[in-house]
Amino acid sequence: MASIRPDPEYLAYLDGIVRLKLWFLWHWLRAHPAEQCSLALRERVDLYRKTAINAEGINPQRINWDDPRWARMERAVADLYRKYSGDDSAERFEAEAFAVFAPSLAVRAARSDDRSGLGPYTYGSVRFDAPAAKRPERVFIHIANTVAPQSIFDDPAYLPHCLLEVMRRAETTHGATELETFTWLNSHPKWLRLFPAEWMEHAAAPSEDIRWHYGYWGQFINARGTLNDRLVAQFRATGRWPYLPRHAWCSFASLRRHLQKLPLRATARVNAGAGEASTSA
Repeated sequence: MASIRPDPEYLAYLDGIVRLKLWFLWHWLRAHPAEQCSLALRERVDLYRKTAINAEGINPQRINWDDPRWARMERAVADLYRKYSGDDSAERFEAEAFAVFAPSLAVRAARSDDRSGLGPYTYGSVRFDAPAAKRPERVFIHIANTVAPQSIFDDPAYLPHCLLEVMRRAETTHGATELETFTWLNSHPKWLRLFPAEWMEHAAAPSEDIRWHYGYWGQFINARGTLNDRLVAQFRATGRWPYLPRHAWCSFASLRRHLQKLPLRATARVNAGAGEASTSA
């Protein structure tokens, strides 16, 4: 049998992000004593998808919570939380819970398909969902980094071109006139500079109901697709999320008027794409 050779850089990322999520899990459960550990493991943090149990890419279509391998991990982590919930810090829980996942992370890091998820991003780092029946005039946009290892903010013209193309296609194919999204980027100054005042006028309050997905956790992935050590250190030091996500929306007309004020020089990167779909900056 061939030996497993994990991608060292990707394994380091998996190790770091899983440790961070376990640290967060301990603090979350201490602050929410009525919540079951199993629920928090499934809904607040993304650990299943980081393990070899996940037979698909980074965004699997189906999750089998009843898989015996996952059930063993889930029980082990719950037992460790009960053991260490009275500690003064998450240190012992984080270390021993990480050991539960570590062997499966190494197997996962050897998978060739693990930086998947960018297929739908065929015209830059922004894509949209077709409008829902209840709001046929509005599309929901998703953001990824398809220009890794560069940041989506390196070229000041890049994201404006992506947004203009999304609006053009959504207007042509669906007759849409508005766009919306829910992301941690809606608390990031570089992202907000791309949008008119209407965007924040229609913004909801920051969400503290932490969920597993990249709308929350993408901020801890850097442009290279590895761990954002600076924001991780900030989070651990303060216990506060660097950027809490929020929902916002605006009209195409308002966004187009705003983008016309920005320097929209030609960019050759709108259709480029490689990297992990993480909404990393």
